[in-house]
Amino acid sequence: MKNTKPSDTYCFALVGHAGDGKTSLGEAILHASGARSALGRVADGTSCLNYLPEERERHHTISSSVYAFDWGDRHLTLVDTPGDTNFQAEGRIALHALDGAVLVLSAAGGAKVGTQRMAAAARALGMPMLAFVAGIDREHADFEAAVASLRGLELSPAVLTLPLGTESQARGVIDLLQMRALGPGGESEIPAELAEAAQAARETLTEAVAECDDALLEKYLESGELAEEDLVRGLVAGTRDGRLVPVLCGSGPGELGIAPLLSALVNLLPSAEARGAWSARDPAGAEIRVEPSPDGPFAAVIFKTIIDRYAGTLSVMRVVSGRLVPDSALLDATADHRERVGKLLLLRGEEHVDIPEAGPGDILAVAKLKSAHTGHVLTGEKGGIRLAEIPIPQGVISYAIQPKLKAEEDKVYSSLGRLVEEDPTLHLGREASTGEFLLSGMGELHVRTTVGKLQRLFGVEVELKRPKVPYRETVRGRAEKVEGKLKKQTGGKGMFGVCYLTVEPKPRGDGVEFVDEIVGGSIPRNLIPAVEKGVLEACHAGPLAGYPVVDIRIRCVDGKHHAVDSNEMAFKLAGSFGFKAAVEKAHPTLLEPVMKVEIVVPSEFVGDILGDLSARRGRVQSSEGRGTAQVIQAQVPMAEMLEYASTLTSLTGGQGEFHMEFSHYDEAPAQVREKVIAEASAARAGS
Repeated sequence: MKNTKPSDTYCFALVGHAGDGKTSLGEAILHASGARSALGRVADGTSCLNYLPEERERHHTISSSVYAFDWGDRHLTLVDTPGDTNFQAEGRIALHALDGAVLVLSAAGGAKVGTQRMAAAARALGMPMLAFVAGIDREHADFEAAVASLRGLELSPAVLTLPLGTESQARGVIDLLQMRALGPGGESEIPAELAEAAQAARETLTEAVAECDDALLEKYLESGELAEEDLVRGLVAGTRDGRLVPVLCGSGPGELGIAPLLSALVNLLPSAEARGAWSARDPAGAEIRVEPSPDGPFAAVIFKTIIDRYAGTLSVMRVVSGRLVPDSALLDATADHRERVGKLLLLRGEEHVDIPEAGPGDILAVAKLKSAHTGHVLTGEKGGIRLAEIPIPQGVISYAIQPKLKAEEDKVYSSLGRLVEEDPTLHLGREASTGEFLLSGMGELHVRTTVGKLQRLFGVEVELKRPKVPYRETVRGRAEKVEGKLKKQTGGKGMFGVCYLTVEPKPRGDGVEFVDEIVGGSIPRNLIPAVEKGVLEACHAGPLAGYPVVDIRIRCVDGKHHAVDSNEMAFKLAGSFGFKAAVEKAHPTLLEPVMKVEIVVPSEFVGDILGDLSARRGRVQSSEGRGTAQVIQAQVPMAEMLEYASTLTSLTGGQGEFHMEFSHYDEAPAQVREKVIAEASAARAGS
């Protein structure tokens, strides 16, 4: 790694839909730049970017891969991101730490749902983009249709290269800036049969650039053309402020159109310096701007965590400001924990290279940080500027997990904890009311791939099951002065306790309240806590289906005691018996959890989605447009959403996505209540 200035340092991502050629394009970039001596290929398992066993088996990227390399006097870091919906969140996280993106789409299919999602993510961050139409040598390649599909994403394409033939006739590209043909044999004149089309495309490009700048538009209207330096200057400005998306084309496996793409990467996308200042806060909490200066205070953000079998846990960070050297002390500002940095590692796919220092724009990894996780921000040891943490997308599907071998339970959960540390879009937690451990992820494939990695890396296996719904029980009515009694005499000292309880419902979400209304000493003061304990323990399992009882007030209004036979255990049991009897008389009912759901789908699927939500007992709150998509907000019972991910994929052809979070508990309808009670009775009978 060269000691490169921020003005010559570039960080960019390859983003788009799964299977459209991102990784193959990355391999071609590395080969063309001289970073790799041979062209890696996804199909035969020689790709240095897809190095995980799961990736080589599936021939798809499932985890962002980082490769840093030098090209001429410039230092570039390429981040190849997943395109599958199950893993695409990794790419959205990585974008927060980068300066530009190459939106890869297939010449044979144009923009798809993954293309749209990643383009939207980049635009939301104000990130400049290039587009690369890959696979011009594939069957059914249609470059013009692919460019038109970008307009459908509300992007403004500016074509920089044209295919020099397509499908089996593809032999290179036409560079519209240089007006030369570029192929494996080098530069040449544009073939006569394509000269007219190339000239027309050049004029369209010039018009698009001129419309982005009043001065250039005036010059263009006066002379009818723009000089090449004016064209490039306008392209740079239009690309970096998001008004234009330059479009190039070619083939990764065929190594066509790679040289113009490399030039566009360093000439049109911003360097670490040209990107400008980052938002941050000073020690007092005031908003400030951080310039990417090597002489500034140190600031970095962690955008990926890797579990490496040799190096341990690696934290991959982007340096924003200042310099970092080995054996430095830093502060994890997110966790407020001091860290000691050992070696600095440059990532080249699976390989790690020691480096002596890192500065603004550099992406590197450090091993064995104790508190740092993906999304955290690092600063100087004494506490300096604090960058904004990277938001982590929430999982949308959960499975109950259970070790196949009881003896491996501890190993399973500790190993899963490490995988969750590596992939923050996973979540491992325990549902207290059902006793199940739940593994949540971005989709079924995401969760199942994690289970596969668990077996490969740690040698343990788990079973996945549909999770139980955490129902609750409560009462609809009031039951007054219900007796709870324990009278036991078997010779010697007996047990005696009587309490009278009144129960009544409380507002939803108010919990359980025990009220002592004993007067006159009918129950001794020292035994009333025993009644409360018995009542609260009885709340753990209601009379209908054994679910916890909530939103209820229990008043202890009277009682009886015996001078010799009354004790804490007697009144605890009396309280439990009285509570169960009172709840049964107060019209018990079942509560079900209701989720707040946000669904984002293309507009043509809205009718199908609304119909499906209605069938799931959902209540639609709103529906509004967001670009080319429609955003539906609804409240839906959790029981109806456990397998929604696969349904949404089926309804929208994979073009929909959803997020949900707990909203509230609501009374379950009679048919649901009867079904749950019957299942609980059957389970008790079976046990």
